[in-house]
Amino acid sequence: MTPIILDSVEPPKGVVVFLHGLGADGHDFKDIFTKPQFNKIRFILPHAPYQPVTINQGYEMRAWYDLYDLSLEKDEDESGMKRSSLNIQKLIEEQISLGIPSEKIIIGGFSQGAAMSFYLGLKYHQKLGGIAALSGYLPLKEKLTDSVKSKLANMPIFMAHGLYDNVIDIQIADSSFKKLLKKFTSACFFKYPMGHEVCEKEIDDLSIFLNQSFN
Repeated sequence: MTPIILDSVEPPKGVVVFLHGLGADGHDFKDIFTKPQFNKIRFILPHAPYQPVTINQGYEMRAWYDLYDLSLEKDEDESGMKRSSLNIQKLIEEQISLGIPSEKIIIGGFSQGAAMSFYLGLKYHQKLGGIAALSGYLPLKEKLTDSVKSKLANMPIFMAHGLYDNVIDIQIADSSFKKLLKKFTSACFFKYPMGHEVCEKEIDDLSIFLNQSFN
């Protein structure tokens, strides 16, 4: 499926490639990103491919990579992350070819999409404008942070999570953030009284982060 592209001004002040969660698709956040506070930003909302997901008894659904274990931190599907990353990189490179500097491109996502945005954002060969991770976690924790290049040290990072998340526990997010802080001292982490979802305050905070990052 062709990614959804939301444009309201030309040229945009920046581009956000935003990755949906497990079992959803690019339409999931479309209504949110058409709100007025995002009207100077181009959003690209790709769709993950269908694949069997082990923790869902092998049922096929849209997923950026397979999930083998509910703990999320054992037996991680690095090869699946790499495959998806290569496809998403093509979207980023297409924007760069249109004249958008890499530092005006932010990668973000929700849940599994947030984890995927960390994987790509920390491994990409050029410095991006930042990472925005909603209700997610840092995959391949030791490997990813140990390989971070010094040029990424001041890259903006926005993490947001529900205090009552019963899909990705807040403790997993806390652990991810502590690991990130060792390399990204300006990373920010917002917590909200909600479950595995988004709320209006979070979206407002995200819009402030994006608009400040692109200024």
